Amino acid sequence: MPIDTAAERLARFLEEQRYVEVYGHHDADGVTAASIVCHALRRREIGFRLRVVDRVPDLDSGRPTLLCDLGAGLEDLPADVAVLDHHAPAAHGDGVVLNPHTAGIDGERVLCAAALAFITANRLADCRDLSGLAAAGILGDGQGFEDENAEILNEGLANGVLEMERGIRLPGSSIAEQLELAIDPYLPGISGDGERVRELIRSSPGEGGPSLDHLISLVVLESAEHAAPGSIEGLWGDRVICLREVLADARTLGAVVEGCGKSGRGGLAASVCLRSLGAVEEARKVATAYRRRVIQAIAGARPVEGTPFAFLVDEPALASDVATALAGPIGGPVLVAAQHGDLVRISARADGQVPLGPLVRQLAAEAGGSGGGHTRRAGGFVPVSGFIEFAAAFAEAVGA
Repeated sequence: MPIDTAAERLARFLEEQRYVEVYGHHDADGVTAASIVCHALRRREIGFRLRVVDRVPDLDSGRPTLLCDLGAGLEDLPADVAVLDHHAPAAHGDGVVLNPHTAGIDGERVLCAAALAFITANRLADCRDLSGLAAAGILGDGQGFEDENAEILNEGLANGVLEMERGIRLPGSSIAEQLELAIDPYLPGISGDGERVRELIRSSPGEGGPSLDHLISLVVLESAEHAAPGSIEGLWGDRVICLREVLADARTLGAVVEGCGKSGRGGLAASVCLRSLGAVEEARKVATAYRRRVIQAIAGARPVEGTPFAFLVDEPALASDVATALAGPIGGPVLVAAQHGDLVRISARADGQVPLGPLVRQLAAEAGGSGGGHTRRAGGFVPVSGFIEFAAAFAEAVGA
């Protein structure tokens, strides 16, 4: 089914409701996607409750429900449940599904959940002003502005909602913050070291502030050898400015939303997306603390004895960002795990030669858990008792 047709079908499902339970995954893409839909529902005077979660919730409520950036792996959707997701789908049943993969489009490359939500929202109401939220979700998910994503960017530029400028392509309110709190990409020798950042800035004098050309050169020289392949080249370039949102830089908006969501402050993350100025200061503080915890977790990641490229961290919410950071220095597959009660949260990265989403879904199910994801990024949960077996099977499958 073409994307436009599927989006129209989802919009009809939503406009037929008096009230919708909306769930968004707790990362930047999931929260922005859910918030975009909620903007549209509010403009259509349709009641809703928005909740931010780290996994698919219990769907036994019997109320009309929309899952954003969640639910692609569900195999039997009730008629009152809709799924807006871009992960490789297994979902089928009586519910409504909007997923680029079903239209032959690679959802890892384009049309993340926020982009899908933007397309759907504009079939419910005039939501052209929300392209900034869509841009934040696109960047937060690691996608670029090409093909269908480029159409959203160009529409925002044409409507005066977005602008472009050149600069450091890292989130943060200052150059020092951008470098010190860098986690994607992680800058070895710089991230987390405020004094080293200040030294680099002092070593790059310019008119009215540091010489950015010289500063970037120093950063590249210091970090390139151990940083993720290809990541350093993107430190400088086009930045997307969101003229209607409470945080103007799209990368900063996405990072703040993600930091709040993964800190268990989903309501605060959604408040930022719903344009509450009063939420901005607290959200920045929460996101800053989150990024500092990620940097500390990267430094403290512990190898799992007898299991290649597997590491343990203490906080489950940090596993995904730690996996992304460690994937570069190690130069190969990475599995990061953190115990969460009787479960272990897993986050995997690899080069894509073996598609991770289906692999993690299968291996997690065999271990008594659940999982899924993209070609190069995947995650899920397995019981503590099955983790070592899962890790060994994962290592064998990806050829480590």
